[in-house]
Amino acid sequence: MPAPTPKPRPPQDALPARLESLLEALTDRHLADRLERVHRAAAVAIDRLGHLSIAKYEPTSLEADGGADLSLWEMMAPAIGDTLVGVNQLIAAVHQEFPPPSRPTGLGDGGWAPPPASSDERLAQEVEAVLHAVADRLARRVAELGQQMRRPEVVSDRWTLMAELQAFRADFRVTIGDLVYLTAAAFDDVRREDVVPGYANQVGARAALRAAAADLRRSLQGRLERAARAEARARPAMARQGVARQVAESLSAFVSLPAAVALRTPQKQQVLEVRARLLDAAAQAELAPDALPGLVEPYLAALEEQMEEVTRVWLVVHDRSVWATCGLKLEQADMHLTLGSRGAERVLAEAVAAAGALLGRSPPFDTFLRKARQEAGDGLEEAGARELLGRFRERLPPPPPPALPFS
Repeated sequence: MPAPTPKPRPPQDALPARLESLLEALTDRHLADRLERVHRAAAVAIDRLGHLSIAKYEPTSLEADGGADLSLWEMMAPAIGDTLVGVNQLIAAVHQEFPPPSRPTGLGDGGWAPPPASSDERLAQEVEAVLHAVADRLARRVAELGQQMRRPEVVSDRWTLMAELQAFRADFRVTIGDLVYLTAAAFDDVRREDVVPGYANQVGARAALRAAAADLRRSLQGRLERAARAEARARPAMARQGVARQVAESLSAFVSLPAAVALRTPQKQQVLEVRARLLDAAAQAELAPDALPGLVEPYLAALEEQMEEVTRVWLVVHDRSVWATCGLKLEQADMHLTLGSRGAERVLAEAVAAAGALLGRSPPFDTFLRKARQEAGDGLEEAGARELLGRFRERLPPPPPPALPFS
């Protein structure tokens, strides 16, 4: 069978369908055209900040790389340049399409302006104010990035340099997303994921990271349990050393996954630090029984905190949507079972598939879901479907509280 043809990337300036329809519906066509050009510039900037992965520039070990020599700057120049190009082009587009008002003279600091004549004019003024405020903030952050890249304490260590660059890029994306969201929400009730270019991909990447972290946590906990059982063997030290090497390999595999791109640079550095300590422990002639738990358990606690932050910042709306989808599917399955319809098996399988997006949110639900996938794959008779439906409702985590604005 021939390999599937890769799906082509959309143009950099592509806008979400909901945003395009909103712009098309505006009665002030002059405003709509200018706003569309700004939104397309925002889409290009978001694409530049998201498509270029800076992971390839990150160190792969904890060894020092000599600080800010010429080779480091040559290597980092493309990432820094691509970070700035799209942002500066967006700032220029805002200033071109919505020139800031010239400062009045002779009328005091604020001057005087007539009140808006209509609600449309008020909305247009609101949009312009948002655009000018965001453009000013982006310009300040661009200047701050240039200053940070010249600080000795930043450029003397590549991990620090990468962490600063990643933080600026993330802040740029959030700020530009706010620009699009607020200027769209001024005209209609919209969701951020429906109008901000690339936002759905960012959320999906965080959901994949949370699921990968859950798999890693389960794997490491299992290896610690096997190391504990090794105490009853004839040569427990060798068994503990073998487990230490296996845990180190699991950490290496985790940071090499596509989902790990969503990890922040300091979190990747932490993984490499733990991995290095595990390899050192595995090379020791004697390894104390508490050595492995002492290395792995603090990292597991830190990983759990990191994923809780990912859920709180990125996945609240996502999780509520998945929870609602699962609830509808379970209701349909119940109706099918009441009618004696074989549709219950199909709908339950769909519910199980949809619930995969919640992996990592609740360990008991993760355990249930792994078993439910097997059961749905093997086929369900009526009794099995009823039993799975009951367990599904029992294990499904409650929906998260509503997301706060700008979360």
